[in-house]
Amino acid sequence: MTKGERSTYCGVLKNAKLPDGSASNISRCVQPAERKISNYKTHDAHFMLHYLLPIPIKSILPDHVAIPLIRLSSFFRRLCQKVITPEDLDCLQVEIRETVSQLERIFPPCFFDIMVHLAIHLPYELRLGGPVQGRWMYPPERFMCRFKSYVRNKNHVEGSIAEAYLVEECLNLCSRYLHGGVHTRYNRRSRNNDECGSTDAQTCSLFPNKGCPLGGKMGDPDELDDKSLNQAHRYILRNCEEIQDYVSRVLHDDVPDLIKQLSRGPSSIAKRYSGYLINGYRFHVRQRDVRRKTQNSGITLVALTTSFASSKDKNPVDANVTYYGRIIDIVELDYYGHFKVGLFKFDWYEAAEDTYGLTYVYFNKRCYQEEPFVQASQAHQCFYVQDPYDQDKHYVMKTVPRDLFSISDQLESDAPHCYGDEPSEHSMAPSILNDNGEVVLVRSDVPETIIDVPLEGFLEQQTEIGSGDEFDV
Repeated sequence: MTKGERSTYCGVLKNAKLPDGSASNISRCVQPAERKISNYKTHDAHFMLHYLLPIPIKSILPDHVAIPLIRLSSFFRRLCQKVITPEDLDCLQVEIRETVSQLERIFPPCFFDIMVHLAIHLPYELRLGGPVQGRWMYPPERFMCRFKSYVRNKNHVEGSIAEAYLVEECLNLCSRYLHGGVHTRYNRRSRNNDECGSTDAQTCSLFPNKGCPLGGKMGDPDELDDKSLNQAHRYILRNCEEIQDYVSRVLHDDVPDLIKQLSRGPSSIAKRYSGYLINGYRFHVRQRDVRRKTQNSGITLVALTTSFASSKDKNPVDANVTYYGRIIDIVELDYYGHFKVGLFKFDWYEAAEDTYGLTYVYFNKRCYQEEPFVQASQAHQCFYVQDPYDQDKHYVMKTVPRDLFSISDQLESDAPHCYGDEPSEHSMAPSILNDNGEVVLVRSDVPETIIDVPLEGFLEQQTEIGSGDEFDV
């Protein structure tokens, strides 16, 4: 890169605001005047590779160089997901081969050592060993860093570590006998724990009391204007499936209490918050993000809408459409003490996709201004990275909760086969047990190759290689 291109690259990393808990403050590691990036952690390097690298690369490098690097970034981002299907692994195996072949046309041969070639084997390794979260080196590295902090006398390093480790184990043993009211490292809640919601209102099956509000004043009562109140109430009535099913049937005299409470509408006095914990995310309003180093106001919503396949085909098709926006207000509607509903108010933006497969929005092009509310339990978080040449253009990067995992409800009988069972259609690993339960030491997943070599010539060849070693035939 030239000096100007390096300045552009460093500028993207310097101005990027990341979600809470995703990585450290990478902007502190960037020196724009010197055009250098230093003193960042290993996890920060992974985060830059997964999310931040494609943005400056596509703007400053030619397409034949940028496309392989963006594909490599996408490969590692999908490889490190918490949930991945065997079909995705098949696509990754084919894609990484093409990507490495494209990289061979750019970099010199000395660049391609064993570490670059290792990327081809990573999908196969993931197929055998499972998601990378249980196998990568972050936990051992943190554990070794803790050992180094135990050192007090550098002349007796092992003794310092052993003594401090024994003291810590004794404290851990004692902490297990303490009652639940004492907070220890084993029972403390996560940073974005959303199970601390208020319980002053009754719990409703349609609107569960989920989420934990944030803010210094913890939601001072405020009066909503008529437009916002009508928009919020209309959203709740339109997006509640049970209410729609009930209204679609013929109403009798015995109208449920829930319908009566909803028909009355919410109170004009609602609570406002500047932050909210839900679904494992930490959300902030846009005004709160301005004075912080993190970005927690981005939101993405996947909705099922009815569209048409083409202008000629008028048959409606149900499709998932993703919307992107930023939180401008967090309100809690009160239906006169019967139940409460937490809603996010947004500025929605028009989204598009470029030739590199990256999604971007323009902050000066808002849409869906008549439908600004979304129920808090339906929201997922994303963050935006500004384009280096357009201040209003921002690229969308989706994130996943840090401490939550998507566990399938699939029955155990439908789970993929393990070693010892019959290999599934997606499994590439051979069975290691035969019908008698004995371990098979001969591979059956590759074709056998028989080499016919005379015994005398074989012994002479082995004697030359072994330099006088004896062989048993």
